[in-house]
Amino acid sequence: MIDELFRDHRAERIKAPGAIDAAVLIPLVERNGEDHILFELRNPRIDQGGEVCFPGGRVESGETTQETVIRETMEELEIGREQIRVIAPLYRMTGPGGSEISAFLGRIEDYKDSWSADEVSKTFLVPLRELLDMEPLISGGRYEMHLNDGFPYDMIQNGKNYRWHKIRKNYYFYKTKPEIVWGMTAELLYHFLEELKGSVSGKES
Repeated sequence: MIDELFRDHRAERIKAPGAIDAAVLIPLVERNGEDHILFELRNPRIDQGGEVCFPGGRVESGETTQETVIRETMEELEIGREQIRVIAPLYRMTGPGGSEISAFLGRIEDYKDSWSADEVSKTFLVPLRELLDMEPLISGGRYEMHLNDGFPYDMIQNGKNYRWHKIRKNYYFYKTKPEIVWGMTAELLYHFLEELKGSVSGKES
């Protein structure tokens, strides 16, 4: 019976308590014949207000991650579906609280500098060539285990002296002219730019 029950089972991710899935779009916008990346500055009244981010948000029930980035981008930038072209999925990463973030590369056509004031304070464009030439500040850190009071140390080897793994992490900072880009947005930007640099240099060699 167990064999039959699990015969067509697909691997599922076990989420951390309270973790959500989210998806963001790294949006390309062409201005004066040159590609730019669009950034949002979050409304100070919402979570992580005042930070720079890409369009995106929580994956709703029954929704694919690509459907999420399209819906969220439409809502946050107040644009139509026909203006958004998703080019490719890029990365999946663990975000704050154990959430899984899916990032897509996309292009926004005929963008008129619109945004929803409920979520966004402003948008700004940075030429892709400037970002490719920019050296980010990279600072290292690590996550450490903090356990609740009453944790049953007596049930694990070495008790309070157990050697918990510490997760290393780099934090990236881009000093663009309008705003400092950091956090998850900068991390995604860094990996995209490095991949783009590698692809360009590979074609030139």
